[in-house]
Amino acid sequence: MFIKFLNVLIFFTIFLSASCARKPEFVFHNKQKILMGTVFEIKVFVDRKKFPPKRFEKIVQNAFLEIERLEKQMSEWIPDSPVSKISAAAGLRPVRVPEESLEVIKTALSVSSETGGAFDISFKPLGKLWNVKKRKIPPDKEEIKEALRLIGYENIVLDEKKGTVYLKKKGMSIGLGGIAKGYAAGKAAKVLKEKGIENFIINAGGDLYFSGSKNGKFWTTGIKNPDGGFFVKLKIKTDCAVATSGNYERFFIYKGKRYHHIIDARSGYPAYGLKSVTVISKNPALADAYATSFFILGYEKSLDIVRKKKDLAFIMVTEEGNILKSANFENMAAPLTWVSTGVL
Repeated sequence: MFIKFLNVLIFFTIFLSASCARKPEFVFHNKQKILMGTVFEIKVFVDRKKFPPKRFEKIVQNAFLEIERLEKQMSEWIPDSPVSKISAAAGLRPVRVPEESLEVIKTALSVSSETGGAFDISFKPLGKLWNVKKRKIPPDKEEIKEALRLIGYENIVLDEKKGTVYLKKKGMSIGLGGIAKGYAAGKAAKVLKEKGIENFIINAGGDLYFSGSKNGKFWTTGIKNPDGGFFVKLKIKTDCAVATSGNYERFFIYKGKRYHHIIDARSGYPAYGLKSVTVISKNPALADAYATSFFILGYEKSLDIVRKKKDLAFIMVTEEGNILKSANFENMAAPLTWVSTGVL
C-alpha cells in the first residue's frame, strides 16, 4: 500500500514539475543612440523573464558605452582623439596610440595593400574635396591632383613595437570611418554575448551585425533598390556582418552625370560600373572596408580576393540592374526573393 502511495506521489510530483515548467516568452527589445556620427541601434530577441526591460537597458547601456569609448579613440572629429593627433603630427613625428586603434589601423593597411589602394584611410583630403552634400559641380583637375598628392597608404608608418603611427607627408590626414563602425559593432556584440544575449542585430548606420536567430527563424535583410523596394531579400544563415556601399544615397548630378561619394583614391574620381555592393563577413570591421573596396574594384578583382577567404562573400548590382555574386555567397546568406530582372 505504501509503495503504491509512493509511486502515485512521485507521478504527481513529476507531472506537477512538468506542468509548471515555463515555456520561454520571446520578445524584442531595442534601443538607439547616436554614436560615431550615425545612429546605432541594438535589437535583441530574448526570453522576457530572463531579460526584462530593465535588465536589457542595463546591458545595452554597457554596449553603447563600449562604442562611445572606441569613438573617443578613433573619431577624426574629436580634436584630442589619437586619430586626430596622428593627422596633426603628419610630417613631424610618430604618435603613440591605444592598442585597439593600432589594431584597426593595421587591419586597414592590410586591406589597402590587398586591394591596391582601393581602400585607403589617408583618403580624407580627397573626401573633403568631393563633399557631395554641398557640391553642385565636380572639382577641377588641379584640385584633384593636389589632393592626390596627400593620398597614399604607403606613407602611413605603423610601428607595432612602439605602438605608434606616423604620416610621412605634412598635410596628410586619416579617417577610420570606413572601418571603425564595424569594429565597434563587433565589440558591442561581445558585450551582449558576455551577458547571455545571443540573438540580436546591431545596426551601425546601415551596416549590420547579425547573431543567432529568432527562435530558429533566420534574420532577414534586403539590398535596397534606389528606384524603390529591394533588388533582393536575404535570409542570414550564420553570425556575420553585412555592409552595403551604393551610389544612390549621396550624390549630385552635373551635366546629366551622377557624381557620388564613393571615390577611387587612386584616380581621384567616383567609381563607376556598379549601383551597389553588399559584403558579408564574419569580421564586422572588414565587411565595411571590403564593401567600399569592391565597389571600386569591380567584379573580377573582388572575386580574386574572395576566393582566398573562406568567411567573405559579396553580391553586386550593376548599373544595368544585373546581379553578380561570389560562389560562396549562399553559404552565408540565401536569397528569399529576387526582385531585379536580368539576374546572372
